[in-house]
Amino acid sequence: MKSKFTFIILLWSSVFCRAQYTWHALPAAPISWRFDDFYFLNPQIGWAINPNYDNIAPNQPGRIFKTTDGGSTWLELVDSSNTFYRSVGFADSLIGWVGNLADTTYYPSIGGRTTNDTVPLYQTSNGGITWAPANLPHPHPAGICGISVVTDSVVFAYGRWMSPAGYVKTINKGGSWMFTNMDSMAFGLVDGHFFNADTGFITGMGTDRKAIILYTVNGGSSWSYVYHSTRSDTDRVWKLYFPSRDTGYASIEAGGTANPYNTWFLKTTNGGLTWTESPFITSYDEEGIGFINNDVGWIGGDIAKGTYVTYDGGNTWAVDPAFGMETPPYVYSTGFSINRFRSFGDTLMYASGNTIYKLDLANTGINEILNKNQNISEYPNPATTSLTIASQSPINQVKIINLLGQTVYSHEFSAATVQVNVSTLPSALYFVKVNGTVVIKFVKE
Repeated sequence: MKSKFTFIILLWSSVFCRAQYTWHALPAAPISWRFDDFYFLNPQIGWAINPNYDNIAPNQPGRIFKTTDGGSTWLELVDSSNTFYRSVGFADSLIGWVGNLADTTYYPSIGGRTTNDTVPLYQTSNGGITWAPANLPHPHPAGICGISVVTDSVVFAYGRWMSPAGYVKTINKGGSWMFTNMDSMAFGLVDGHFFNADTGFITGMGTDRKAIILYTVNGGSSWSYVYHSTRSDTDRVWKLYFPSRDTGYASIEAGGTANPYNTWFLKTTNGGLTWTESPFITSYDEEGIGFINNDVGWIGGDIAKGTYVTYDGGNTWAVDPAFGMETPPYVYSTGFSINRFRSFGDTLMYASGNTIYKLDLANTGINEILNKNQNISEYPNPATTSLTIASQSPINQVKIINLLGQTVYSHEFSAATVQVNVSTLPSALYFVKVNGTVVIKFVKE
């Protein structure tokens, strides 16, 4: 009996825990070679942007989309053959910004320029219907790779991943902006994360062409290095993600000076004051990173190798097939390059790559934390025909839920001790909800 019980518990740990985290592409979401960024103001209202990839993916103009129903439907707001939309953020339902890479360099490998548009930041005051250049000072960043909406008034916009390095900041919802030149500390800036208007981080590449994370506690008046790579590769810290105040992760996009190059990711457990490097996947184009809690998260970016998931805080990684991966010969227009994750609490998360993906834990049927209440006991466990549940207070309802999140038993009671007939249930692990809140588990043999 003991060995069978242990096997079922292990089965639950390896199957059910992972079954909670199933991504799906939103059926009506638009398609692109890559959506570089998206932003949800709340679980229902959001915007998604893809750059102009015409030079490498035919019929891929820069576009801005909006949803008002959690991604069920999308409305195309802007179609531009001239703009490399790189980042997006909104202060409220009307006022928002999109960043433009604004790289007008001619690249022979792609047969053209990334964009001819040199405006680094656009602003809207009507929810994205129309856009105009933001009122930036001179000088200002040449392009914007990342936007952090800290409050409904305070916004940072960073740029760009290649030189020059700097950012602009507004404290009045885009009415005016202040520019900070960061060339003395960075070659390029990519992303950022702020806990509040004073305390936050920006990422990128240092002046020595090595990956960096910079930290401020005074709203950007001064910055210090909290991570500075010592490796020779021309790496850059690409994205930051904090599932909690103390625990954070960062992806490092490798420069690839070694072949095959090694890739790394970063983790902090003290609120970003120190970071630990850990190896990732050899020869991987590492970009987007996101964690739904301190332990479960994803790294994406490489169209050939797929998106990877960890369930143990980054100790081990495996391919998550939900996102798909490219197969040779690689076709830009069908890539799965995941560049951004965003979440609401620990139950709802979105990701952007070739389309918009959603992770909604509420759909599993069991999203409560297992809570062994000391006032409730169940026996025998495992059970074969009958399960007794005893409580110090009246039991009004008992529901039994299987590993698929389906309710297989529901009954109303009015007693402190009740007996539940489980004789007809298949042998498996089940969850029992008592009075709709307390969740316990038992094994049916």
